[in-house]
Amino acid sequence: MTARERIQQEVEQWFLTEPLLFTVYCSHRLTMNPNMLCALRTGQGRIEYNPTLLDAVQDHVLSAMLKVEIIRILLQHPYARQPLGCHPMAKHMASDMVISPAYQLVWLNMANPQDFDLPEGQHYEWYALRLNEMVKEMADSSSDSDDSSNDSSSGQTAASEERGESKGDTGGSRVSRSASDSSDTSGPSDTSASSDTSASSASSDSDYTALWEEDAFQARQVTDIIQGTTQWGTMPGCMVELIKKAAEGKIDYRGALRSFRASILSQKRRLTRMRPSRRFGFEQMGSHYDFTTRLLVAIDTSGSVGSEELGRYFRIITTFFKYGIQEIDVLMFDADVQGKPIKLNEAKKNKQEFKAQGRGGTDFQAAIDYVRENPNYDGLIIITDGYAPTPEVPPLLRTKLLWVIDNESSYRHHYESLRKTGRVCLMQL
Repeated sequence: MTARERIQQEVEQWFLTEPLLFTVYCSHRLTMNPNMLCALRTGQGRIEYNPTLLDAVQDHVLSAMLKVEIIRILLQHPYARQPLGCHPMAKHMASDMVISPAYQLVWLNMANPQDFDLPEGQHYEWYALRLNEMVKEMADSSSDSDDSSNDSSSGQTAASEERGESKGDTGGSRVSRSASDSSDTSGPSDTSASSDTSASSASSDSDYTALWEEDAFQARQVTDIIQGTTQWGTMPGCMVELIKKAAEGKIDYRGALRSFRASILSQKRRLTRMRPSRRFGFEQMGSHYDFTTRLLVAIDTSGSVGSEELGRYFRIITTFFKYGIQEIDVLMFDADVQGKPIKLNEAKKNKQEFKAQGRGGTDFQAAIDYVRENPNYDGLIIITDGYAPTPEVPPLLRTKLLWVIDNESSYRHHYESLRKTGRVCLMQL
């Protein structure tokens, strides 16, 4: 049988045994792609397969691979919750780490949190960000190893050469060994072979997630399938809970940030003779618009927010507010405002590290009162875990408000009360 016939034969059995998997499969197009480096992948409404690579896969392994790909779709990893700036290898393994503890398939060698000294039960974005840091360490250690090799060939001492080798064997190399399934990196020839295998594995990972992108239509379609089913087949209970959780109606922070940015953009019109009027040409002065939007980001530093988390928050904020925002200030607060606002652009230019200040109780009123007393801000973003009473927002407050809650249980508990004061979204990192 051809690879396509083998896939279809396996899926036909799901009609009775795995109705949910069968429905999701039917919502996607089965497409042959002989040029991709992986045997099977999903995304953009397609299930793609490489017939040559699948010919080497036994039927029971193919069955397991198909189930895992459909589960990835059910968890919406190819269509939603794409971590910003994440390496393809990190995204692939993060998805594995969510699936493997809850849906163990003995025929597949999937990444497991224990392999990287990470806890089980975390969400996809959390694993992706941690693994992305390991991938960066791997790249840095590889660069250090190459530098040390060049130094040794130029006549460096054996001691410096030995130090270079030890730098190359850091936590980052664990990622390459695990991803490439290499078992020994002892000698020079072994190291070269491991590097080649790691590079091949990295290329395969990049190819595997090449179709993964934010797609609200596909995500909505999958959510509708999940919410409309009562037949879960042989799906373990813990995996059912994960899938239901992924399909819950949450306001994604990416969409909320984009919408909030559009709502606060303000422009100042000034006349200029350097630009002709669209109606009258050079007989009349044209118009030029300068962006004048100012944004305040208020961080709740009462809980467990550390410098690492602050850095992630600010990278996300600057990504979404890179264009059109004249100034972004950062304010820290707990029960009171902690110090003066920090200008984010100047802090980035000076490579200033953000350190959490405060650690007292939480009072959102402190941030609201600051904006009321300093009304020159067009928008206020409050990043918090949400554990505090709803503040009193003046009815005539000009500054638009967005709540970004990083705790899911708090988001559910406080959403209804906070949405009366502004927009609310959930951000999990």
